[in-house]
Amino acid sequence: MVTSTASTAHVQVYDYRYKRDVADLRYFYVVNPASPHGAWALGEIILPAARALHADYGVTVEPLAYGDLPEVRPGGVTYVVYGPTNPLTMPPREQAYLAALAAAGARTNIISAYPLTETNEDRPDYAAASSVVPRLCDLLDINAIFPDALDLSRGIRTNTWQDVYVNAIGETIRVKYQPTESVDPGDRAVLQRLRHTHADEVAELARVHREHHLWQRKPYTDGSVMFTHDGYWFASQTLTDKSRMTSGDFDLITSFDEGTRSLTYTGERLPTSDAPEFLMLSSLLSMHGRRPRLIVHFHHRELTRGPRFRNLVTDARIEGGHFSAGRLFFRELRQKRTDWFIIREHGMVWVGDSVHRFEEYVHRVVAPGSGRAAAAR
Repeated sequence: MVTSTASTAHVQVYDYRYKRDVADLRYFYVVNPASPHGAWALGEIILPAARALHADYGVTVEPLAYGDLPEVRPGGVTYVVYGPTNPLTMPPREQAYLAALAAAGARTNIISAYPLTETNEDRPDYAAASSVVPRLCDLLDINAIFPDALDLSRGIRTNTWQDVYVNAIGETIRVKYQPTESVDPGDRAVLQRLRHTHADEVAELARVHREHHLWQRKPYTDGSVMFTHDGYWFASQTLTDKSRMTSGDFDLITSFDEGTRSLTYTGERLPTSDAPEFLMLSSLLSMHGRRPRLIVHFHHRELTRGPRFRNLVTDARIEGGHFSAGRLFFRELRQKRTDWFIIREHGMVWVGDSVHRFEEYVHRVVAPGSGRAAAAR
């Protein structure tokens, strides 16, 4: 069984040297036969997500019987969503099956169902999920989709079909833009120059991510970084480990077109899936005289879902990977008159002029009283 984060990241990295063809992707769902919510989850979560994926991307999500393993095609990507289940009370037999799915090469994701109290509040043991579930996911090499929805009629904290839809895209298709790789020697020369110029800054950003654990699921799936320049952008590649990244994990982006949902880049792997919104955001800010030098998107569970800064949370969820999301990000910054905000039930976006300013922000807002800032007082 594959249990190493690094090994999984390595496999996925090479999956995204080029944009995936839909023919390379396979999707399955497994309903947990032991769950009293199985039929409900199939009808209200799994099948609606499957219909949306088929309508938007032409893919088919097939049923898989509990205990069976899908055929994993060499060079392809196999996605499995399983559930519902309570990760805090998952029996060994169920764990073994999920581990077998992952070991077979399937990207295995679970729909959660945590029981609520009689007054429809989280049970005391749910607090342990923030530490227990990540360890379980690492052990089994699976992913638990974060459950933000409360179904009061069933008395559970669970997921929505939109959660599964977004998760499936992120695990398989990942990039929603149309990429064109530039082979211009001049672009390659600019890329090499930027990698040298930003080497120390990227190393500092990696340190800040490590010290403050600025990811929720994995450091190579969560977050993105973009440096802006006149006429081009220096962006992290998709599936870059933010805790260990170097400037060699960045691409040069030379142009984009919102109408065709396309961008042109130079680099060994595709640019981050967040590139469209940050290209649009930086361009809109520049048009209004405030182009940031640096954009950082990161995750932090307490800040995203905790009680602080609720005034900076977007009114609605914003699906990433689209140029239109950048327009919504621009509106958030203008309306809130701030340099950062929280995407509802997702993560943070910060804009500024230097890594030093970003680290100051992290010490002040994300982890007040910690790190170098505290030592200096």
